[in-house]
Order: sequence, then C-alpha cells, then structure tokens
Amino acid sequence: MRHASLTALILTALSLSACSGRPVPAAPLQPDALLTVPNPGTATDAELSAQHGGPVVLRTDQFALIGQQIQPGGLSAQSAARRAHPNRGVVRAPESVKASGTVGLWASGTVGLWASGTVGLWASGTVGLWASGTYSPLPQNTGNWQQIGLDRAHAGLPRLGSGVTVAVLDTGVDLNHPAFTGRLTRPGTWRDFVDGDTTPQDEGTLTRGMTGHGTEVAGIVAQIAPGAQILPLRVLNSDGAGDVLNVARAIVYAADQGADVINLSLGAGERMPAIRAAIEYANSKGVTVSAAAGNTGERGLNYPAQDFSGSRLNLSVGSVNATDGKSSFSQYGSALVVLAPGENVYGPAPEGRLAAWSGTSMSAPVVSGAAALGLAEGYAASRVVSALRSSAADVDTLSSNDAYQGELGEGRLDLAAFTRTLGK
Repeated sequence: MRHASLTALILTALSLSACSGRPVPAAPLQPDALLTVPNPGTATDAELSAQHGGPVVLRTDQFALIGQQIQPGGLSAQSAARRAHPNRGVVRAPESVKASGTVGLWASGTVGLWASGTVGLWASGTVGLWASGTYSPLPQNTGNWQQIGLDRAHAGLPRLGSGVTVAVLDTGVDLNHPAFTGRLTRPGTWRDFVDGDTTPQDEGTLTRGMTGHGTEVAGIVAQIAPGAQILPLRVLNSDGAGDVLNVARAIVYAADQGADVINLSLGAGERMPAIRAAIEYANSKGVTVSAAAGNTGERGLNYPAQDFSGSRLNLSVGSVNATDGKSSFSQYGSALVVLAPGENVYGPAPEGRLAAWSGTSMSAPVVSGAAALGLAEGYAASRVVSALRSSAADVDTLSSNDAYQGELGEGRLDLAAFTRTLGK
C-alpha cells in the first residue's frame, strides 16, 4: 500500500450534504490531517473548532472531524492536533492485476472474441439470469459463480436483491455503460467527493492507473444481485488514491441516503479513526459494510477490513482461486471473515467495454451482492451476515492452504448453503 506524502497544498473544501439532510460545515482548506472527536454533544461547531484548533469538516450526532493543517516542522501546536491522523492520499484501491487479453470492445450488435472464448452483449442493459447452468451475458464468469453456488441462490432468493441499495465507494462508475441501465439509483443521489460535484464518472483511460476499477466493482455487484440498486460514490481518483475525509463523508452520506450495504474495495496500511467512526455511524443505522482484505499477500489485512473480525454487520473479504486455494496476492490473518472468487472476474469497463480484473477488490463486491440477496428477502442485516459466515465452505483442509491454517476466516462463500441457512 503506497502512501502519498502529505503537503501543504491548499484546496477548496467540498461542501456537501450529509447527516440526515443537515449541511456539513465546509472547511476553508482541505485538511492535511484529521482529528476524530467522539460524541461532540451539544457543543457548537465554533466551540469545537476553538477547542481543537481547526474547522469542523464533518459532523454527526456520534462524532465530528476536525481539520488540521501541516505547518513547517509538523502538526499545529495545539495538543489535540497531535492526535490527528493523515488525510491526503492515504486511502487506496488495492492494486489489481488485469489478466492479459481480457479487455475488449462492446461491438454494436456483434459478439466480441476473447482469448478464452466469446462474450455476449449486455441485452437491453440487463444482467441475464441463469439458464441451463450458464450465466448470460458473461459466460466467462460461469466457473466463478458455480463455485459459490450463485445459481442456487438466484433460485432460492427470487427477489435477486430488489429493494436493496448497495453503495459503491470507488473510482466512480461508467455512468453510460449499458450494464448499468436501470441499475443505478436516481441521479440526484449520486456524488463525486473527489471533484465535488454530482457526476461520479469513472475517469481516465482504461489500462492506465486504476481507471475502470469502480466500474468493475459495481458490475460485479450487479451480477450477484441483479435486482439491487447501486449508489455510485466517487472517492478515489483515476490513480486509485483518495483522502480519508472524502471516504468518511461518503460513508456517512451513503448511510443517510438509506444504503443497505456499503462496498469498500479500498483501504490503508494503518488504522483510520475517521473512517472507523464513519463505519460505526453506518452500522448504527443497520448498514452492512464489506471491505477488501488487500493484495500484498502478507499476513494482516488492510484497514478498515482489519477491524471487522468481531463485527455483527461488517465483513472483511479475501480472495480464492478456482480450486479454493488462497490467491497468492490475498492478505490473510485472524481478522479475515470470508473468502470469495477474486481471480479473472469479468465485468463492465469504461467506454462500453468488458474487462477481467484480479484482486480482493473483486472479492468484496461478490460478498456485498450476496448480502443484498439476503436483505431483499426481508432478513435482518445481522442474520444475513451471520448466515454468510456460518455457511461458508471450510478451505483450511486443502493442502494448498496448509500455510494459512486458521487464518482464512470462516472459509469460501457458499451461496447455496447460505440460502439454506437463511431458510431455516
């Protein structure tokens, strides 16, 4: 996980709505660091600012964030500021690897040729349902989805995520891609926290940087839970980097907009109190959060996934290959909750294209979509999360996983067993 160095560059602060429709006070500067203040109580913003030496940049009834600027020689002199944590460029999408030969154009009215076969077009902007064991229009994902029993889940959980909103906090989404026709929330709910506007478009050039990452992540959610609505929130730039404040703002915003699930295919190598407080705020509203474990292949997860091991509502997600072996890039450890396919997963890409990516960033939205399937049937979020965990297939006994005994969470996602567990 690469961290950008903090600078004293002055940016115009975002002025967005959050917290139950109340305006969030705009900071005069985009802060270099953030101080998280729990339970601000009845203190006014002015009082909090005077006490902690910086403007209030985000506030809920549970916590407030105070912006701090870096001065020559370190943080500002206020003692409270010494507990502040970096803000700029700290959060990143885990580096993902696109498989060779897996980017192709959506040709008008034709079928594009791929290295491993053929791919059909998005028919009328919808994600096809299972028929005769083949998932259309993305047959390349058939193996991935059969591995987790998605066909059984779609048969047993027939609402397919209908009525559930999944917020995708990422590099944005290709808003014009036919894969998302009818699958996004109304445009008035969309937000770009990077540019400070309402157009969370996945920007840049595909195959450069992390452009397309958010489009792929949202497209995976749409394949797992085709009836769900996706709330696109852009918090990362085309290089995959983002500010802690923007992620925290987006989490609070998603919760206040009524999101049921938040997908975080992003993280950092150190704990981020501001994001942790925002997730706790979302949890207080019954929101489930799914976060990627990270792609360094090392023991220990990225944050916030590292904090999720004992949660009733949150899920840290690692990756397995086609034979249930831990993916070489997937981070692991005692904080891991569940595993899902994360290698060569196909999904929509910018400019009407299709691409395959590998990474725990791809595994997390599989789990987010699975949660949406259960929530749509009327089950409580805590029951859905519990069922996802308890129904997972044990992969510790595989010889390929000998080195990771006890550090692969509950096992690999099993949606057929999940469906049965929910019905009991």
